[in-house]
Formats: sequence, structure tokens, C-alpha cells
Amino acid sequence: MIRRQDIRETVYRYIAEQMNCSVQDLHAGETVFIEDDTKPEKYIKILSVEDTDIITLSSDVFPDGMRCLNGKSRDELYESNYVFGQTLHYVPDMNQMERLPFVEGYTFELVGADEIRKLYGIKGFDNSLSFDEDGNTSTCIALYAKKDNDIIALAGASYVNNELREVGIDVKKEFRGKKLASLLVHNLTVEILKQGKIPFYSVSVTNIASQAVAIRSGYMPLWTDTFGVRGI
Repeated sequence: MIRRQDIRETVYRYIAEQMNCSVQDLHAGETVFIEDDTKPEKYIKILSVEDTDIITLSSDVFPDGMRCLNGKSRDELYESNYVFGQTLHYVPDMNQMERLPFVEGYTFELVGADEIRKLYGIKGFDNSLSFDEDGNTSTCIALYAKKDNDIIALAGASYVNNELREVGIDVKKEFRGKKLASLLVHNLTVEILKQGKIPFYSVSVTNIASQAVAIRSGYMPLWTDTFGVRGI
């Protein structure tokens, strides 16, 4: 049984790797600057979790980044000229992770990794399912709803690493507002947890509708970050 602590420890290892910092850095309770000489030129990424802010910079902008951002509050960091785009990341609230009954009027199907390819070619589900030109996909599990043999909503989870899966959702416009998004995301999340994997859900700070889906699906926010900016 996956516990809340398991989720946090796994996610912390993942985001520490992304930021080239230590897990201990994520618990610092202050702003931590990381110089990463493996990043391309003019790279900066800011990540915030609990009361810690991690700022990872490529070597060419590290001195200027420290000079401009040191001593800034979190709000000032995210309002700075260094920031381009911001994403909220959610993890499941384990107190809510019980399978919900499916609504009448639709048919539902869960598709595992060995069957995902049968979805190749369907259109309009770029957030939850994507294939390259050779038909390959990182999506490893999907749950979809059909109406009159037409897929009208799909939640999919992509492979991040051996422990983590990132969940996305798409609902055709004419079927939005019927709670299909939160139902599919919630039940797909329950299924992923049953498989011993940890899902998370990511959304732009500008996408209020998707943030609402996350909350209604039983997710809670854990961390936020910016895009890794190049060309600043």
C-alpha cells in the first residue's frame, strides 16, 4: 500500500534530480542556488516546494542570476524577468483514493501498455495520449469514455521513470462540464496506485479549468516550477 510519505519521498528524489540538487536541499527552508554546468547556455529554472526555493542556472548565467535573485521573496522570484511559464504539480490525496462508480450513458475502458497502440491515430487527445511518427508512445495506461462508439474523453498516464507516471486528460468540447474529466483522472489514478506506481498531475498556472479537475479528482498541490529558460 502506497503511503503519503512514499509519494513525497519518491517525488522529492525525482525533482532533486531534475534540479541537480540534493533531497536535503529541498528541505532547506530558504532559497538555494545550484550551478549546473551540464545545462545549455542561458538556462534557469526555479522550483518551489514547501518553504524552499531552488534556482538552477547554467554556468554562464550563474553569477548574474545570483546577483539579481538573491534575497528575493518567492513572489519576487516568480515575477522576475528570468521566468517564462509556470507549472503547478499535484499528487494524490491518499485519503480520497477509492474507486468511484462510472456514470450511466457512457461506456468505459481501461487500456494497459500492451494495448495502447490500438489508440494510434485518434485525434484531439494531445494532453493525455501522444504518438511519434513511428507509432511509439510514452503513454503506458489509459482510461477512456465512449459515446456511440466514439471516444469522447480520455485520461492517460505517461512513463516518467520506474516509479512515476504523469497523468493528463482530454475531453471533447461538447462533453465538457459533465464531470467526466475528474471521474476518469480519479479512477485512472486509483488504478495506477494499485499497480504500485505513483501518479502526478501537472497544469499551467493559467489553466484554471485543469486546476479544478486536479482538485476534484482528489489531488493536492505539492510543488511548482518554471520552464527552463533559454535565450534570456
